[in-house]
Formats: sequence, structure tokens, C-alpha cells
Amino acid sequence: MRQMAVWFFLSCKRCLKKASFVALLLALPAAAFAMRQVEKKEGQEARIAVWVEESPLGRDGELPLEWQLAESLVQHDSSGGLFRFYLCGSQDQLKAHVASRQAECGYTFPAGLREKLDHKDYRRCIQVYSAPSTVLAQLSTEVVSAALMELYDREIFVDYITQSELVRQAAWDQRRELEGQRPDPAGIVEMLEITAGELYDKWQNNGSTFRFEYGYRDMRGEGDGKEQAPAIFPVRGMAAVYLFLTGLYSGVVLGSDQARGLFRPLSPKRRRACGLAVLAAPVFLGAVSCLWALMAGGCVDNIWREIGIMALYFGAVCIFSWGAKALCPRPQVLCCLIPLFLVGSLLFTPVILDIRQFFPELGWVEKLFLPSYYLRAF
Repeated sequence: MRQMAVWFFLSCKRCLKKASFVALLLALPAAAFAMRQVEKKEGQEARIAVWVEESPLGRDGELPLEWQLAESLVQHDSSGGLFRFYLCGSQDQLKAHVASRQAECGYTFPAGLREKLDHKDYRRCIQVYSAPSTVLAQLSTEVVSAALMELYDREIFVDYITQSELVRQAAWDQRRELEGQRPDPAGIVEMLEITAGELYDKWQNNGSTFRFEYGYRDMRGEGDGKEQAPAIFPVRGMAAVYLFLTGLYSGVVLGSDQARGLFRPLSPKRRRACGLAVLAAPVFLGAVSCLWALMAGGCVDNIWREIGIMALYFGAVCIFSWGAKALCPRPQVLCCLIPLFLVGSLLFTPVILDIRQFFPELGWVEKLFLPSYYLRAF
């Protein structure tokens, strides 16, 4: 065991003397830290431009619907989310921002939006300007539609109730039974408007109806109650692939050492133990680099859990690399397989996206690549 520890220490020292290997060890933490700083500086919100055509006050002196909608969208970013809406001074300014990609897309709200909706004139009541390369225009449309419905849906509901012949007839019959006389049609409509509005407000605010809530996964740290911004750069996935490839590289180094007769003076038993130490040394350094990258990228909630899972993954990588080296005694062959494992890990494991969501029948391919097991632990 002592001799194995000596070989492990000397192998770590040999790796750290190689400038290229040290650069690789530092590359992932540096990239994770840099991307984290960029995300903090620039934020993750997509900018959406909004312009409202000048219009007089709405009915009863209230703010017009188009201005209510614009203010609702601009205040939307205060609660967090993917989009940040902001007002433009003119339609030309909105178009210029979209063309220069200062905004992902832009919405123009014409004057008299409520009147157009009341008359069911939906064509071109809201115009959208978007760049051909953007993929967020459709998503932002859902946000705008939801905000509009929140402001106008009450009137749709009230109009439907008051204009429904079936509902009006039922109210007519009920009022006639209660009062014993022919009711006033105008009074029936007024009663339905008041009742429908009160019921709508009640159902909307008491939480009895269902709703969808969107949020980020794993945003809250354990025990500290602080919000954490989700990382766009896939630090954990890249760390898993990085350590996996480091293990395969260690197998190549071990094969080269054996081909040069480095372990020939040792007994067969010590030869295997010292060979395992030589293989484990670069993987250990890579695991330390991965933990450092996870901390620099803001992906660590519980450090002891991270260390425990990383230790298990470290052992699995060593065993896999030892087996791959045994199946490919020639280091050149194993070296040629590294690009295959790299591409397979990026495509079939959930590093960037989960391919099983699109092609469930390819789920078995994921199990052929070791990073999948590490990533599925979280």
C-alpha cells in the first residue's frame, strides 16, 4: 500500500509538471467562472420592446386598455422571468432596436384596443416585429396574451353571460318565480352583469381555479433560503464529460508506460497496484478540477454531497478506464476511441439536452456512456 501511495504521488507530480495538462486542469474552472460572471453581468432576461400609440383616456376617465397592457408587461420583470419588457418612444425606435438585436422582438399596441376587441376586430390589433433568427417571439407572445386576458377576460366573460339566450331565459324564469310578475329585461341584463362580474372576481382571487406556475429547478440553496440564478453554461455536464475523458487519457498513459517497461521490475501483484495508482492520479486531479469548476459556476448547494458523489464517480471512471485499457492493450487504439466517447457523451447524455425527451427509444444508448450515471444523480 505504501509503494502504491508513492507511485500515486509521483504520478500526480509528473502530471503537474506538464504545462499542457495543468492548462487543461485550469481551463474548466476558469471557463465556469467566466461564464458565471457574464451571466451575472448581462442577466438572463430577453429584452422585449413595447410601443403604445398615443390615445386619449378610456371610458369613464380610466387608462386605456393598451396603456394598461403596456404597464402590466413593463412591471412583469419585477417578479423575475425570462423576458424584460420596456417602452420605446416611437415605432421607428422599436423597429431599430429589433433590427439591431437590442430587443428580441417588439410589440406595438394601437389606440382604441378595447374598442377593436369589443367589435371583434382582431386583425392586426397588435403587431409584432421580430428578427428572423430569434426563437423567443412565440414564447413572448404567450406572455403578452396572458397579460391581455388578465385585463380583458372579465369583460369577455360578462358579455358572454349577458348575451347568452339560455342564461337570460333562466334568469328571467327565476326572477318571475320569485317576484310573481313579468320582470324588466333591462333589469335582467344589469343583474347578470353584476352577478357575473362578482363571480369572476371571486373565482379569480380565491385560488379555487387551476393555474400554471413556471419556475427554475434547483434555484434555492439548501438551508440558506437564498435564490440562485440558474446557470446557462452546462458546468455539471461538461465536468462529467471532462473527468470521463481524463480517465480514458489515463488509460492511454498507463498503456504507454507499460509498453516502455516501466513496471517490469515489479512483481505481478505490485505491478497491478502501482498501475492502478498511475491511472488514478490524473483522474484524481481532474476530479479536483471538476469540483472547483462546480463551485466557480455556482452549482454547489451541499459541498459534502458533491464530494461524495464525485468520489463515487471518480471510482467509476477509474474502473471503466482500467477495463477499457484491458480490452485495448495497445494505447493507440484506446486513444483513437476518445473522440467517439466524447461525441457520444455530448449527444446521448443529458449534458446540453436530454435526448430521451425527443427520442425515447434511444434511451438505452445513454447507458453506454458513464457521464449519464453521474448526471442522473442530481
